[in-house]
Amino acid sequence: MDLRALFEDHVATIGREAERALVQARESGQAFDGIVFHAGTQSYYHADDRPVDFRPTPHFARFTPVAGPDHLLLFRPGSRPRLIQVVPRDYWYEPPTEPDHPYARVLDVVVVATPEEAARSAGDVARFAYVGSSPETARALGIAAGAVEPAPLVAFLDWARGFKTPYEVACIREAARVAALGHRAVRQGVAQRHSERQLHATFLESAGVLEPESPYTNIIAWDDRSSILHYQTKRNTRPNPGAVLLIDAGAVSHGYASDITRTYTRNGAHPVFRTLLDRMETMQRRLVASVRPGLSFLELHTTTHREIAAILADAGVLKVSAAEAFDRGLTHPFFPHGLGHHLGLQVHDIGGRQVSPAGERREPPPEYPFLRTTRDLAPNHVVTIEPGLYFIPMLLEPFRAGRHTAAFDWALVDTLVPCGGIRIEDDILVTEAGREDLTRSLVPGHLDA
Repeated sequence: MDLRALFEDHVATIGREAERALVQARESGQAFDGIVFHAGTQSYYHADDRPVDFRPTPHFARFTPVAGPDHLLLFRPGSRPRLIQVVPRDYWYEPPTEPDHPYARVLDVVVVATPEEAARSAGDVARFAYVGSSPETARALGIAAGAVEPAPLVAFLDWARGFKTPYEVACIREAARVAALGHRAVRQGVAQRHSERQLHATFLESAGVLEPESPYTNIIAWDDRSSILHYQTKRNTRPNPGAVLLIDAGAVSHGYASDITRTYTRNGAHPVFRTLLDRMETMQRRLVASVRPGLSFLELHTTTHREIAAILADAGVLKVSAAEAFDRGLTHPFFPHGLGHHLGLQVHDIGGRQVSPAGERREPPPEYPFLRTTRDLAPNHVVTIEPGLYFIPMLLEPFRAGRHTAAFDWALVDTLVPCGGIRIEDDILVTEAGREDLTRSLVPGHLDA
């Protein structure tokens, strides 16, 4: 992979997008000479001198992978993007590690020691738009409040980020490769019933990353904890019974994330739960195979609920037909989240509910409030496909007490609650011809072993 050539083409592409964003802003009545992309500022915990883990703002990070706060990226149409890189002279903390990346051969780079020097080096940018997280920095640069993240300009930039350049896809591929090292090592620990904390440490060590370098906090959950969607605790005790393990973990390459989830069972797992997992694996593969340009993600999400209804009815968890279960909304407590999301510089990447460059949005319907992507799929989108099926008591209780109670086999439900839940997730590139699964060949699923 010629990273420099890919990055040069990438910067040219996002430069054209920035120019079109400036045109859209001008047509909306806000004319700017250029854009200041700001990495952001360091924040600290309240009444403390301990810094909060810092991540550069995504629109800045799309131009350069340099870590740390306070950098400025100046974009002016017709000129090479200019990075003002702040590298403090400090004996308390080491400067961020310089990335192994050709950014300095593609951008004009100036290195300074302080944010104040960065502002002086930027010169007169009073007629620029500011894109970043610090209105105070914009004010220090002489940029008016109305030019801070102007809506027409940011709407176009958010929309454009949905289309990944070949450079961005290469970064996501590498992030998937790194995450796969950890996933494969964790899979080996399932049979030994290693603790969640042990498996977490195994993932980090095998992938060669530290926790702050991960795109999100790993989810490694045995048994009933696998039904907590964003489970964060890492228990240090040997699981009992240790029948079901869910791992949701990714990695980062030059700012771009991977996001992979697998669910495994051991001998002793309830046979109905094992059947549910087999059916969910087969369904997830079918959903991935249906991804193509023009596909309505909302329709694919709805299809998932219909198929989960069939899985639950066939397993005897629901005592009504699949069609009736879907029509009555009986799948909702079992599958309460969305089918997936756009993926990139953010794990839940921006623009998933945006349906035009101007910023029009398609909000999810009331019955699916947590669906993050409602945008129709297009070539060069990268999305996750992650159906789930969980036994969550707090979501099931209203159905137990309500008018739908006879539709459930509550004895079976109660038997399956300790098993927790199932989630299976892969990262999918939408291509002109259909799709490419970026992760399945790297991290085999439950049925692939």
